Amino acid sequence: MVITNIKKSKKGNILIYADNIYLTSVLPEVFLKSGLKIGSYIDDEIVESLNEEINLNKAKEKALRLLSFRAHSKHELKNKIKNSLGEKYAEKATEKMEDLGLINDKEFAFLYAKELFFKKLYSTRRVKYELSKKGVENHIIEEILDEIEIDEEENVKKIFLKRHANVSTLENEKELRKLVSYCQRLGYSWNAISSVINRFKES
Repeated sequence: MVITNIKKSKKGNILIYADNIYLTSVLPEVFLKSGLKIGSYIDDEIVESLNEEINLNKAKEKALRLLSFRAHSKHELKNKIKNSLGEKYAEKATEKMEDLGLINDKEFAFLYAKELFFKKLYSTRRVKYELSKKGVENHIIEEILDEIEIDEEENVKKIFLKRHANVSTLENEKELRKLVSYCQRLGYSWNAISSVINRFKES
């Protein structure tokens, strides 16, 4: 087949006609990179190559758009791209973002762990779980947790104060159960919780 006409669509894409029949539509940047022009030979293999480039561009654009909202782990970013563009393009796009320094699992894990520890007051166990859910590798998680100093009992105390705990609250069995249950959902051990309860009652 020979390219007989090239037009620009209303959306800005390049429409390619071969042997006077519409063949395919490509992004302007992909078309320029291809070197194709009227009179160029084109076949199914070339069209497939163009489509591969288009999908890769879309994957990179989606990666950049997602990263513009917030930081992502590599695994998390890859999964979000994979849902719409497939495994191959998701892998290539995340690798490109990694090469550009736009994703770094250790930096992501460090910042995310600090947010979970100091803003959401999660326990070490819960932070491990949340980082693992984001696809952060275990050795990175352990390395990050070694770098962040956290006093779990102090966090439990902050949770109690945040939820308006006082001596009268702690003497109310129903309210106390709610506090204990909440802290346990955040991953705190009974030892840490009971220690704080005793400190409150003794104060």
